[in-house]
Amino acid sequence: MINIVNINSLYAFVEVAEQGHFGRAAQKLGMTQSGLSQMIKKLEQTSGAKLIARTTRTVSLTEVGEMFLEHARELILAHMLFDQRVSSEIHGDAGTVRLGFVASAALSILPNITAELHSRAPGIRLSLTELTSEEQIPRLRAGDIDVGLLREISQSPGLELSLLLTEPLLLAVHNTHPLASRKRVKLELVKFEGFIMFPRTKVSYLHDHIYQLCSSAGFTPEIIEQAVQFATILGLVSSNAGIAIVPKSLTAIQLPNVKFLEIDHKEAFSRVYLARRNQEKSSPAAQKLVEITTNFAINMQA
Repeated sequence: MINIVNINSLYAFVEVAEQGHFGRAAQKLGMTQSGLSQMIKKLEQTSGAKLIARTTRTVSLTEVGEMFLEHARELILAHMLFDQRVSSEIHGDAGTVRLGFVASAALSILPNITAELHSRAPGIRLSLTELTSEEQIPRLRAGDIDVGLLREISQSPGLELSLLLTEPLLLAVHNTHPLASRKRVKLELVKFEGFIMFPRTKVSYLHDHIYQLCSSAGFTPEIIEQAVQFATILGLVSSNAGIAIVPKSLTAIQLPNVKFLEIDHKEAFSRVYLARRNQEKSSPAAQKLVEITTNFAINMQA
């Protein structure tokens, strides 16, 4: 790696070559002419070749000096680019952030986040991995991902979690369902219906939240079909296999015969969180992503 003295010597050499005069070059560099002369001599000693031919009136480059000038300019440019990149990395304006996200966030939440990130910090790149909320926690602790976008998990040892947004939970029904013409329904009206749900072993937090909603309405949902992917769940609703409770983000999936109804219940919403390792273990780029995303979400819900 080029140290700062050598870089300064290269800058000085290029300036002398371009000015063709030690006095003018020294003035532009803000140093004495004798100091500049000594710097060039040391550079020649280091390179082991005479680079500048001096006379009482003129300064010209030797043949070796001409070749050296071309490489000096390349090295100076590389050094400048390196400094810019390191500075950007340190301040979080550049780098790659490994982001884990739940599938339900991929339809509207994640695209909004990536658009805002590209606008505010175009030097940051995302490496995306779809994971359930439960899968993200150990991956975050192990450092396999930098930031997580998950549901219903509000705290976990060793991690910093912040509420990103709250979105309604909706009831998805077939358009021939007796309640399909309504805009808003109480859960008590579907207590004898067959539900399509994701298995608790895969999506336990949201699964339990939906169970608690139904329990507060006086019943335990009868599960007739299970699926991990929300698209599959809505596909089953579209085939009139049953009903489902899903986050509002899922309305982005337009399937025939599916109607989404508001649920008349004060707890009928899902919380989406941003999670990362403790700040001292987070990269500047990851911290920048969390800052931008959190501010964006606040402004969106203001």
